[in-house]
Amino acid sequence: MGPSAGKVVLISLFLVVGMLVPGIIWQPNESLAPWGVKESDFPQNGSSEERMAFLLNYAILAPSIYNTQPWRFDISSDEIMILADESRWLKAADSNKREMYSSIGGAIENLIIAADHFGYSSTISYFPKPVSSASNAYQSNDIVARVSLQPGAMPSADPRLFSAITPDGMNASQKRTESPIEQESISRRTEEIAAAIRALNTDPDISIILLDDPKAKERLLSLTEAADRALYSNITFKSELGHWLSRGGMGPAGVQAKIAQAKVAFLDSIPDRIEADTEIINNSPFLGIIASKRYDRESQVRAGRLLERISLLSSHYGLGLEPMSQALQWTETESRASGLLAGEAWEGEETEEDRAADGSILYIFCLKAGTREPTPRRPLEEALV
Repeated sequence: MGPSAGKVVLISLFLVVGMLVPGIIWQPNESLAPWGVKESDFPQNGSSEERMAFLLNYAILAPSIYNTQPWRFDISSDEIMILADESRWLKAADSNKREMYSSIGGAIENLIIAADHFGYSSTISYFPKPVSSASNAYQSNDIVARVSLQPGAMPSADPRLFSAITPDGMNASQKRTESPIEQESISRRTEEIAAAIRALNTDPDISIILLDDPKAKERLLSLTEAADRALYSNITFKSELGHWLSRGGMGPAGVQAKIAQAKVAFLDSIPDRIEADTEIINNSPFLGIIASKRYDRESQVRAGRLLERISLLSSHYGLGLEPMSQALQWTETESRASGLLAGEAWEGEETEEDRAADGSILYIFCLKAGTREPTPRRPLEEALV
């Protein structure tokens, strides 16, 4: 004899409450409050540690894979250790940690841009050897970079990137035109935007390739669709994505976050995902590829720094940068992604140099009308060692 109807209702209610309550009561302390950082609050008369901590308020606003924010910081008198937070590594979506390290690179770039704005020169040492004074709160192999800051430098003559870190700067282009940037406007300014993006790259080991070849878009569409089908059919990937959705870091919070988790877990989201990605790729003025002659951790971090510069400059133009690296997240499509470089490069690019980077694609991106929306961030205090 089965359970009574009353027992079924009680059990169902218990399961629903068990799923929803954690999303309301025990959800991580993330919010949009960190986006309210104000330039005028810089502690000019504060200690060196207080000033460096203030600069980190800009570092934590960097985007990251599924907004995992996989970074930690250790401040001393004149330097900041940038650390990888392995507890936020996405093992299914980012098995080789490529996007975890590029996300950390974005945080480093925001830190350097903010430091430059407030009159600091900086020296970066990637994956430095451990020193005797390193904190016992982390392992030496967690250290991604050591950033030494020296006050007294002249502030940057180009404030575009710094101002674009916060929402007011993100929307500056729309405010100037008093209307959202439309797709037609992107098409008219394609060459200007492309030239501005190329000018951002000062790293001799990293290449920016901008492809305006319809065949390249067709190849990316095919790879992206295959990757979407594979990823969103994979239980481990869906569980991992659902977990981060439930934490409220990707937009929805509370009950809405739990509903978003349930949709990923139980509904077929493949058609909607493919439709959204197809629209982004087809409407982008070009495909952006960041590549390197080397495929190592330092290159991944450097690629992340460049990607963040491109994202900030795009915001200045009233555009949003859309990561389109699904093809690099799935093993079978990752091995075929280098074929994107087989087509003709954007006019003005050095095709031979670009093709020398073949097989070392670190990031793929598109552009779309409208700047990126702020997503919740954990308080800086939670990211400090």
